[in-house]
Amino acid sequence: RWEWILVILILLVFALFSRLQPDNYTIPKLLNQTRVYMVDVGFLALGILVVLILGDIDISIGATAALSVTVMAVTYNQGNGIPFLLAVALMLLTGALCGFVNGLLVSRFPELFPMIITLSTLTLYRGIAYIILKDQSSGRFPSWYAKDLGYGSFRLFGLDVPIMLVCILAVLPVYYIWLHKSASGRRIFAAGTNLTASRYSGVQTGRIKVMAFTLNGIMAAVGGFFLTSRTGSVKYTLATGFEMQAIAIAVLGGASTSGGRGSVIGLLLALILMTGLKNGLMLVYNDAFILNLSIGLLLILIVLIPNIAGRIRRQNTVRRQRMSLQKT
Repeated sequence: RWEWILVILILLVFALFSRLQPDNYTIPKLLNQTRVYMVDVGFLALGILVVLILGDIDISIGATAALSVTVMAVTYNQGNGIPFLLAVALMLLTGALCGFVNGLLVSRFPELFPMIITLSTLTLYRGIAYIILKDQSSGRFPSWYAKDLGYGSFRLFGLDVPIMLVCILAVLPVYYIWLHKSASGRRIFAAGTNLTASRYSGVQTGRIKVMAFTLNGIMAAVGGFFLTSRTGSVKYTLATGFEMQAIAIAVLGGASTSGGRGSVIGLLLALILMTGLKNGLMLVYNDAFILNLSIGLLLILIVLIPNIAGRIRRQNTVRRQRMSLQKT
């Protein structure tokens, strides 16, 4: 199973960087870095996972996150005493609306590639965020938002565990049960495996797509919420490039861009692997260019390995069939 390969890679990465940076590459420091490398992009990856299982793609999730938290910030800062929780609710509603629009367009216009549709909405959502904020930033939030959520932690077995890490770890089991054990989750996998067969068997594939994209928008808003708690302010450029990171993590975790495959456990392992790898590379090289180059090369290699292995298996199967036919 692909998950075991990820476990082996995690152990190799941790062993390598623990040897190269024994004083800095430690469990306490890695836990602290999860708020930088794991949580916000993790929520985006959870959302895009469902879309990828359906065989679609959404590259507007970074812009969705930016627009959603822009609505939250402007509502709270200029709303004449509007409660922060109401601003958060409007943020989630904005994310759901963005995702709903994407899902509606993808399901109603199947002749258009989802990447083209979401590229257009990416520009639209980012543009709306710019119209609202211009080049300004908005950052007056409740003190607990950054202090307790963004940088808060609690002691567990002598370790400082970030609160935001606990938040995503609490969501993952629920997501796993829904996606892998429920009837609606099985319908998503069935639609992603064979959309036409699912439609003829009575599955409302259009509704499933709209639901998946709407959920994706909500998760993008949640990711933006945690990212803002760490940055302390909102700009229209927030979460730029996060869509590629989220898609890469989902694919690294076992999702297929052609649909029908995906794993919540694999996604969690991919998050752990990327967190350990990014932190280690920054400690050794302290160069963002080398970090991005190394991560890109690794992702290409890891994505190619299953495809090459599958091609070899198919060739061996064909070869055995030919040999059996020659014997007969």
